[in-house]
Amino acid sequence: MARELSYAEPVLKHLGFGVEPIDLGAEERADWVATIGSEVALVEEKTKLNDPEQVSCRKAALDAGEPFASHVPIKPDNRLSGITYKAASQLKTSAAEIAHDFRLVWLTATGHNHEAKFHQYIATLYGSTNLLENGRAPLKRCYFFRNSDFYRHREQIDGAVVAEVVGSDLNAKLCLNSLSPRYACFKDSAVRAAFANAVLDPNFDEAAGGAFVVDCDIDRGRPNDILDYLKTKYSTGDLMTIDMSHASVAMVVSKGDG
Repeated sequence: MARELSYAEPVLKHLGFGVEPIDLGAEERADWVATIGSEVALVEEKTKLNDPEQVSCRKAALDAGEPFASHVPIKPDNRLSGITYKAASQLKTSAAEIAHDFRLVWLTATGHNHEAKFHQYIATLYGSTNLLENGRAPLKRCYFFRNSDFYRHREQIDGAVVAEVVGSDLNAKLCLNSLSPRYACFKDSAVRAAFANAVLDPNFDEAAGGAFVVDCDIDRGRPNDILDYLKTKYSTGDLMTIDMSHASVAMVVSKGDG
């Protein structure tokens, strides 16, 4: 089985990792063994393309000289969770066969909705939203407010590199799974250090006063109870959730227009 175009391999090599492919075999496995210093990480790589139906609708609108609008809510998405579920299974298979220290998912968002999918996948990993305290600004991110992929797959996934293709460039961020049993080692690892400041860590953000973290067993289907918990934990006023969205409009403009 031929491998698809990899975004992870050249970036990891640029960051100083040694990267070797994993034999695919009959059973689905992770894609890469990435080594830096004495540390070894298993990496399963995924690419998120635009929805074919949306691509077709967009092309039809633009070909007809009409604008095409898209709207993507920045909140957990079941289809993206499906990608994480598959990646976790592949990492688990390879983890049983290859000595390693950490396990990572790499997801690259491409196409015209790359920015929206980039932020939506981070929200899916962390089950995050934004909270506003009554009478105070600004908004703060709240991690694990909703059901999250990092919680579901905490035994299999230590972190995720979330990337987006922007023209000829690639932006990437390493998201740490603070619920992983290997989190304490991972946050101080050479793997994490290779990403320098391009790292998202809920515990770091919370300690800096820039985020809330839901660290209780309250059913995530009871948002009002969670808000009450956070109000007590952080000694705040009343809190409310605010989910952002990514909206865009595209249209074809001829050279003579203007």
